[in-house]
Amino acid sequence: MTEHAALKVEDVAKYYTRSGKRIAAIEDVSLSVEPGAFKIIRGPSGSGKTTLLLAAGGLQHPDKGAVWVNGENLYTLTPDQRTAFRGRNIGFVFQQFYLVPYLNVRENVKMPGIALDIPDLDARTKELLERFMLSERLEHFPSELSTGERQRVALARALIAKPGLLLADEPTGNLDVENEKIIVDCLWEYARNGGAVVMATHGLRTDGFNDVFLLKDGKLQS
Repeated sequence: MTEHAALKVEDVAKYYTRSGKRIAAIEDVSLSVEPGAFKIIRGPSGSGKTTLLLAAGGLQHPDKGAVWVNGENLYTLTPDQRTAFRGRNIGFVFQQFYLVPYLNVRENVKMPGIALDIPDLDARTKELLERFMLSERLEHFPSELSTGERQRVALARALIAKPGLLLADEPTGNLDVENEKIIVDCLWEYARNGGAVVMATHGLRTDGFNDVFLLKDGKLQS
């Protein structure tokens, strides 16, 4: 294992059964992501991108292989230990946002930080809301926001604990060009500051990205 890898996926596989047949969602996938790296996983819908990110982030136990984050073997931890570790070390951004509908923007962003007892949480929340141009939306609820604003709230929430690893599953899939650029620029900034990013996409233009992998039929190709 690479000593300082933010994420190390080694020979990971996940299977499901359909009509009595075992089918590989992902199979023998290996990936190493160093701090400061921004890696793109491309592939059509159903290619296994979400399964890979869930396994990489400790949310779906693989049927085979191992996953390390910051040197910690995720699936040797108990479920409670893994949940606590994930909260402090891994940020998730999903296409569906998963914002809490009855909390306003500020409360949605702060929520993970309250559970983790993050110091200076109010100042950290204010900083992120300003960075993502949401200062005028503090008291708005998710239903009152545009699609792009909701995604920016989700990204700010994912970064509240300053995780070393950020996993983004189709974060620009429903966005217009302007909001897509905002999200990608923020992910680049996060990587430049030492964070590790893995982003799955099926449609994002990847010109200018050096680390682009194709996930097809459950297999990862560089």
